[in-house]
Amino acid sequence: MINLFELTKKADRHISLAIFIGIIAGIFSALVKSGFETLIPPRTLETTPPPVMLLEKLGANVDLMTYHWMGYTINWGGNGVHILFSIAIAIIYCVIAEYFPRVKLLHGIVFGVGVSVFAHGLVVPLLGLSGWLWTAGSEALISEFVGTAFWIWSIEAVRQNLRSFWVKGR
Repeated sequence: MINLFELTKKADRHISLAIFIGIIAGIFSALVKSGFETLIPPRTLETTPPPVMLLEKLGANVDLMTYHWMGYTINWGGNGVHILFSIAIAIIYCVIAEYFPRVKLLHGIVFGVGVSVFAHGLVVPLLGLSGWLWTAGSEALISEFVGTAFWIWSIEAVRQNLRSFWVKGR
């Protein structure tokens, strides 16, 4: 039986490095998730994305949080919330991985799906930012869970590579 709560040796933990790597992995993975959602959108065109809804509920004028690029109008506010969320979760993941190696199960995908269910299945609907996950329909669920798998996989790939590079020789 797998011991999910097996701890690493204290001498093998590098918490400050994990936080730094989490920042890098969070930025990178946010771009991965955004790219995935461009190919397989998680919501209809008419639906306001949860990060934009959050900003609106906080009183921000999201219409002023835009820039223009090659004819596109990009909402940097909503994207900024998305990137900050990704950084926060990546830091949490990288720090937990320093203590509990089993969090990396299936390259972190189990953790990622758990985060997705918690965030989009509980927190986001309770805050009134989106509907309940199970009412979203199969296309939205496929987008959310497959996109989440790529997102967390990219966090683990960056974490693994950078940690190996910087801890090598210690």
